[in-house]
Amino acid sequence: MKSETKNCQNCQKDFILEAEDFNFYEKIKVPPPTFCPSCRFQRRMAWRNDWHLFKKKDALTGKEIFSFLPEESPVKIYDRDYWISDAWDPMEYGQDYDFKRPFFEQFKDLLYRVPLPAHSMVYVTNCRYCANANSIKNCYLVRAASYTEDSAYLIWDGGSRECFDSHMTNKCELSYGNVNTATCYRTFFSVDCESCQEIILCKDCVGCNNCLASVGLRNKSYCIFNQQYAKEEYVKKINEFNLGSDKSFQSLKIQAYEYWLNFPQKYIHGRQNIKVSGDYIYESKNAVNCFRVVGVEDSKFVQNILDIGSVKDCYDYSNFGQNAELIYESLVVGIGASNVKFSAQTYPNAKNMTYCIFCNNSSDLFGCVSLRKKQYCILNKQYTKEEYEKIREHIINELKEKDLYGLMMPQEIAPFAYNESIAHDNFPLTEQEALAQGFRWEDDLQKTEGKETIQPTKIPDCVKDILDSITEEILKCIDCNRNYKITEQELLFYKKMNIPLPRECFYCRHQNRIIRRGPYKFWDRQCAKCGKEITANYAPDRPEIVYCEKCYQQEVY
Repeated sequence: MKSETKNCQNCQKDFILEAEDFNFYEKIKVPPPTFCPSCRFQRRMAWRNDWHLFKKKDALTGKEIFSFLPEESPVKIYDRDYWISDAWDPMEYGQDYDFKRPFFEQFKDLLYRVPLPAHSMVYVTNCRYCANANSIKNCYLVRAASYTEDSAYLIWDGGSRECFDSHMTNKCELSYGNVNTATCYRTFFSVDCESCQEIILCKDCVGCNNCLASVGLRNKSYCIFNQQYAKEEYVKKINEFNLGSDKSFQSLKIQAYEYWLNFPQKYIHGRQNIKVSGDYIYESKNAVNCFRVVGVEDSKFVQNILDIGSVKDCYDYSNFGQNAELIYESLVVGIGASNVKFSAQTYPNAKNMTYCIFCNNSSDLFGCVSLRKKQYCILNKQYTKEEYEKIREHIINELKEKDLYGLMMPQEIAPFAYNESIAHDNFPLTEQEALAQGFRWEDDLQKTEGKETIQPTKIPDCVKDILDSITEEILKCIDCNRNYKITEQELLFYKKMNIPLPRECFYCRHQNRIIRRGPYKFWDRQCAKCGKEITANYAPDRPEIVYCEKCYQQEVY
């Protein structure tokens, strides 16, 4: 079969379906997509809330508990420990399939009746306001993390300790303000660094220590703006910078960011790959248009797959992994999952599932919610194998007639409003734009303004002059005016590490780090040195100098 150019029924832009794409769709028995990859990703991410936490009443006790769903959401919740227990049976909510009503209308009724867990965390000890995490301890406002300890304001972390305000970090310690750093110690405001110690405002450095505002270094020490110093000179220079002063540090940060632009960037973050495209790709093969994945093979449009274990033959699949195959248009699926379509939060051992949410250790489910250890169920009702297959085929044919089969679940029935979901981070929309596209919108995201007890201009410039009483104050973000607070834990860290007190709220700090990470989007462009065609997540109008692999290695190594 030859490749075809299609027009997205959502954004009206053309996209290409390759011959191998048709082979995949035939293998999992779904029609070719009518939405482009970008719109499919947006629609999928509308079913995930990564950052926002709310208070919502437990459907069992009526007590307000923290949840990834707001009180206004029509979806009910149970405390997670109760939800995973045998004290209740999700099958009691089962309903007969009504052949006279649309499937998604019936699925919506079920979704709004069957409780979901209040949060998606396991093995958590002494953690406040965390979400989407496992095996974390003594953490505050940490999201999407595993085996993290004594940390705060981390998003996407694995195994770090005493780290703050960072994104995409792994096994770091006593570090702050970083993006995409691994096995780093006392590393601050740095990007794309690995196995470094005592570095500040560095980019693309490996095996370095005691460096400041440097780029592309390997196994270097005592460098400032890539200039070598003796140890004594370096220490003297660092003291002259007065890094504990917010005014001095902000000036240095601007200089460092401008300096970074003088050095070439590799078109992709990755290694040990064969025939891949996208960014942050490692140990993968035939992974096309993927972002932040490890061990992915023969797959396209896959994001955030980092768990140990291969992922094969998957399209339009976001978050999780670990021995998964034949996953399509789904998110948060993994641990032995196979043939899962248009579903969310289905793990472990989810097999042959379609339009399912929070179902685990089950197979052959269609349109089910919160089931575990079940087979041959539709809308949470048990059927024989023959009955199941007959009704399932009828529903699929019904959806095909309406051009609905092959798409993620409709956004209008999603548990989250658009601006509560991760889709809004990657595809920002106004309220009017979101509503016009069929998404819901939430006016109250628990964002408070105007309650500050101290103005930003009244906060002492140097961290050494900050009084402990600052933890009792309500601060105002200098970017968005959102109110925020400083915890005792982070104040001790700032003073210990001589880091200026942040003048922006956590949300703005995170958005600034996303700029350093790059978007879930790729552009065709040319290597700035040899002119070779490359695909990168650097837009052509961005100021970075982008090199192909060969030219980058010649320049850096």
